[in-house]
Amino acid sequence: MLPTRELYASLAVTAAVSTAALFWLQHSHFSTKGVRWWATAMSSFLLSLVLIAFRGFIPPFLSKVLVNICATVGYLCFWYGIRAFFNRPLNFYVIACGVLLTSTTAIVSSLSLFLPQFILYKIITLSFSYSIPNVLSAYELLRYGRHSKTAKYLGYMNIASAFVNFMHGVLILYTHSFNTFFSTGVGTLVYILWSNGTLLFTTFGLIMLIVEELNAKLAQQAVEDPLTGLFNRRALNEVSSTYFTKSQQKEKRVGLLMLDIDHFKVVNDTYGHATGDLLLKHFANEVSCCLRATDSLYRMGGEEFLVIIPDCSAAVLQGLGERIRAHIEQTPLVMPHGTIHNTVSIGCSLSCASDSCLDSAIERADTALYLAKENGRNRVTMHEVAV
Repeated sequence: MLPTRELYASLAVTAAVSTAALFWLQHSHFSTKGVRWWATAMSSFLLSLVLIAFRGFIPPFLSKVLVNICATVGYLCFWYGIRAFFNRPLNFYVIACGVLLTSTTAIVSSLSLFLPQFILYKIITLSFSYSIPNVLSAYELLRYGRHSKTAKYLGYMNIASAFVNFMHGVLILYTHSFNTFFSTGVGTLVYILWSNGTLLFTTFGLIMLIVEELNAKLAQQAVEDPLTGLFNRRALNEVSSTYFTKSQQKEKRVGLLMLDIDHFKVVNDTYGHATGDLLLKHFANEVSCCLRATDSLYRMGGEEFLVIIPDCSAAVLQGLGERIRAHIEQTPLVMPHGTIHNTVSIGCSLSCASDSCLDSAIERADTALYLAKENGRNRVTMHEVAV
């Protein structure tokens, strides 16, 4: 006879370790969307396993009905955590699915205590109650995490778990001696060992998923201006060689617009730095409205911005610069205490065959910008250079 109680107790220890790890993550600076749901899921699994381990020492209702309810809630919370992680809402249909599965499990489990004929319905219900959230979790992971190896790994793990849960129910359903199989059968031993491994690898996978997201956020923050959300100078340094190489291969020129908000220091001194920040965000949004999908806007620092236009000509570059200048002049920043009119000075340049990198064209655009400011601001100046 297999020591079933001890096996479930070992599974409870594994669940306790997973629960502790996820609760630690929830209360640490590594916490992210979905961790609270995953910690709740592991807590539900742990409670379910503790109730199984104490079966015979506690009332049947607790040891049988609540075990099934807790397990179902655990699978549902795991699914909800996956949705939260991928910014998927818990809409009416998702919540209704959870309520339906939980209530059906509770009703059928309760009836099976008093009506033996409901044991078969209970087995079928539990197989579906555990398998359905597994399948739904796998769907979310494989669809919305398709660019993550860890998400794919967790998705396949959930598909395997759904299959095992379903087959576990089928085996019990078609075994003549149900009590013997459940209490002492080799099938239960394999199921518990599988569950042990699944809990450990799922917890490890969730931690890796969180680490991947944090790394992606750090990488994004490194190349993103926190105020405007635009690319920063570091991002430009990483892609400038790519722009230049492509333009050389295609024998086409890259257009550059260096933009500087006129009299920005006056706005800061008059209205304060908070208003200055609002003006910078307003300016970035308005310039973005004038660009094509292939154009890129960077904040170089302070009130200075750079636009990169691939496959560009002098006429297109000059026209875009004038369009941006006119648009900025016509769209002031409207504030509760008044309207702030602003203009922009723009320096233009094109890459040429004699350039060894894009930095040379950027320097020319910066020189043209200086001339635009020297000549009265609110104007577009082109730096002429031989092709």
